[in-house]
Amino acid sequence: MTWPDFIVIVLCILIGIAEAQRGFVVAFLDMLGVLLTVEIAPAVYLNLTASGTLSPCTAYLICIGVGTAITATATTLLKRQTQFDIGSFDSSLGGLFGIVVALILSHAMYGAVVLAYGMGSYVYARSAFAGQIYELRAVHGFLGFMSKIGTTEIAK
Repeated sequence: MTWPDFIVIVLCILIGIAEAQRGFVVAFLDMLGVLLTVEIAPAVYLNLTASGTLSPCTAYLICIGVGTAITATATTLLKRQTQFDIGSFDSSLGGLFGIVVALILSHAMYGAVVLAYGMGSYVYARSAFAGQIYELRAVHGFLGFMSKIGTTEIAK
């Protein structure tokens, strides 16, 4: 395990607890905001590096940080103005979606590690979670398996 793996564990615990206290609706909106931020950041950080003053890793982290701060501020203001509660599962689902938010942010962190050190570096290559979080190996394996259902001799 390398240092990014420990950050993943800490992020999952802290954000999971925080979102459990905030509730499901806010955690779901946080998840959407962070997901949108991580999807937009690769296009935006290239504009920040065009002048040559920022490294790609720094520019990428700035984009992720600004997007996450905007999302957190918007959902905090929304939480203060309205009361959302879906009942007895509000905290549990909030914590679950908090862990998803942490995994999305971890994906962005591994992206920054790749920008800074490269995929062949010790930090990335020896990471226990990088293949699952950044490369999404399990997701791709599952989707590949699902695409073959019904096409094998066993299924016929």
